[in-house]
Amino acid sequence: MSVAAGLAAVTAAQAQDLTPPIAQAASGQLQCYQPNTANKSCRSLAGYRMTVDGIANTAVVMLSAKPLITMETVTHVEIKNGQVCGRMRAHDIETAKLLMDGSPVSAQIEESLRKQLFAGLKSEFDHEICTAYTPDGDGFIAKATDNGVPVPGKQRLIWVSPGDGYKVAPQS
Repeated sequence: MSVAAGLAAVTAAQAQDLTPPIAQAASGQLQCYQPNTANKSCRSLAGYRMTVDGIANTAVVMLSAKPLITMETVTHVEIKNGQVCGRMRAHDIETAKLLMDGSPVSAQIEESLRKQLFAGLKSEFDHEICTAYTPDGDGFIAKATDNGVPVPGKQRLIWVSPGDGYKVAPQS
């Protein structure tokens, strides 16, 4: 199963519970952040599905372009004031799937990557990160806040279907 197909696994019963700003996920679509439409690549792909605990956000993020190293995490989120809000936890990094060129990384690389991720993200654990989406042509601009404080920068995203062939890959 492809990453995109795996991210888009939403049952009909689950789909009806997804509301704006992630209602497109109800039809299996994924958020493609920093898209390159020419080569159908994304810096990250995010999907949403309903669980017994609420909404789960499965995200695949590129950590390195060469070699291609990706991290897949599952974070519980909720919709607050039209924004998607969630908290990154140490557990999310402990359970993240780390892949190199589509295959699991070696135990040695995994240990090194997790140490780097913990060191770099530890200060952000348990902060409430909320993302607002503003329409931008055929896509959206995503702007985040960290515990209510605006995070510098913004990211462009488009919604894509798993069958469109988009993948997390270098932008060139």
